[in-house]
Amino acid sequence: MLRKVQVKNGKLQGLVGKDPRITVFRGVPYAKPPVGELRWRAPQPAKDWEGVRKCYEYGDMPMMRVHPGTDDHFYTKELHPTSADYGMSEDCLYLNIFTPAAAVDENLPVFCYIHGGGLQDGYNYEVEFDPERVARRGVIVVMIGYRLGLFGFLAHPAITARTPAGEVVSNFGFQDQSLALHWVWENIAAFGGNPERIVICGQSAGAGSVQAQLCSPLNEGLIAGAICQSGVSMAFGDEDKPFGAAMTLSQAEAHGEEFFRKAGLESLEQAQNTAADKLMEKLQEITADGRYGFGQCIDGRFVRESVWESYYHDRLPDVPMMIGLCWDETQGGMFVGEGLSYEGFREWARKFGEREEEFLGLAGVTDDAAADALIRTDARNMLLSNSRGFCELRAAMGKKVYYYIFDHDIPGDDAGSFHGSDLWFMFDSLGNSWRPFEGRHYDLARQVTSYWTNFVKYGDPNGPDYHGNTLPHWAAYRHEEKAVMKFLDQAVPAILAPSPLLDFRLAWGKAYFNS
Repeated sequence: MLRKVQVKNGKLQGLVGKDPRITVFRGVPYAKPPVGELRWRAPQPAKDWEGVRKCYEYGDMPMMRVHPGTDDHFYTKELHPTSADYGMSEDCLYLNIFTPAAAVDENLPVFCYIHGGGLQDGYNYEVEFDPERVARRGVIVVMIGYRLGLFGFLAHPAITARTPAGEVVSNFGFQDQSLALHWVWENIAAFGGNPERIVICGQSAGAGSVQAQLCSPLNEGLIAGAICQSGVSMAFGDEDKPFGAAMTLSQAEAHGEEFFRKAGLESLEQAQNTAADKLMEKLQEITADGRYGFGQCIDGRFVRESVWESYYHDRLPDVPMMIGLCWDETQGGMFVGEGLSYEGFREWARKFGEREEEFLGLAGVTDDAAADALIRTDARNMLLSNSRGFCELRAAMGKKVYYYIFDHDIPGDDAGSFHGSDLWFMFDSLGNSWRPFEGRHYDLARQVTSYWTNFVKYGDPNGPDYHGNTLPHWAAYRHEEKAVMKFLDQAVPAILAPSPLLDFRLAWGKAYFNS
């Protein structure tokens, strides 16, 4: 196997994986540590090194609001049972690479994964990730680490002023991801990979990151396919604030100035010289619920416009995509929000002006109960309408897109198919979980992982599973045949019923964003 490789910065040595057919390279640097003078600057390519760099240990987790594994949050038990044992620092720009190649000329497809966490939390070796189980199916897996929150997405007038002309003034975390993809493109052949077959995937904020990378002109020609799990950002022109909306640069700079004031920071120089953990303490002090975060802004270079403007104007690369969600995250919790009253529904209807009566006729809503029910349907639910609306739009443009809904039972409690539960199946990592998964769950995981790796290989999820069994056929989504793959006890192909209200909203969005 390829235990030693030569990349442009020097030689790397990996370790035999749990599966001896896989070589694991942990903590591969793709950028200089973004510390000291490099804090809040674009990532810089990694320096060369002498001798053989032993890639045996994970790099530190990025700076987060709370050290994972040290609180009693739901996801601590779910995803972070050992996280308290790992370091957390600004020095976090590392890749973990898992390759099944025995020679450099194998030309294997490459699966690059971007973790979620709201752009504030998460890291690339959480317990639900088992890249070896994916790599054994004949793909190279690259897990990307990037800066988060305050260190990854702060904007401030002083940062803008000191940034050289033509460089990106914020979105440092997105820039990290992009530099990682460029590093992979330049170096993955040494691991037996094919740089022309890089597919990117992410869940939640990772899905948002995938969209940002697809839409950015700085990644032209790099990406061969994309998978967005539980996090497609979409707009229909009738929302007050669409899910995933980016701040303008001026708004983001004002947000950064507000943080400086609340944190008692008088200048960028003072902030630059303050220890990272002290800055995180200040961040925690000014927000009781931990929700004072930092996200993407439209900086004009890396992020030129909202992602939905890119969608409506067909400014995405023409690559196949997979889009989906978990059912129970659409029926309650943070992605559903407050209920919708009949009066709230009528207020929504008035936004359509001369077409209000047409909208009311399609909706057929006459009371509070019917109005509230809409927020759990394709017509109005944030994740359902965004995901299916995106599929409708891309399919109408002649693009290939595959849609899925994950609705398997999840044993151990009543959480259901919660946000992120699909990751156990996509990574075939059920054995890492505390939950009492049984044989049928493992059978489904084998199918799900095979669909994902087939997509990485061919741009199409169909084909055989790991044992050579033909998978149930997963048709691409079309307006005429709204195909969806439902992951229940097993993969079940289905056709969705028409959603006239969603069609109405999408037509409104097309007119709104193209006016």
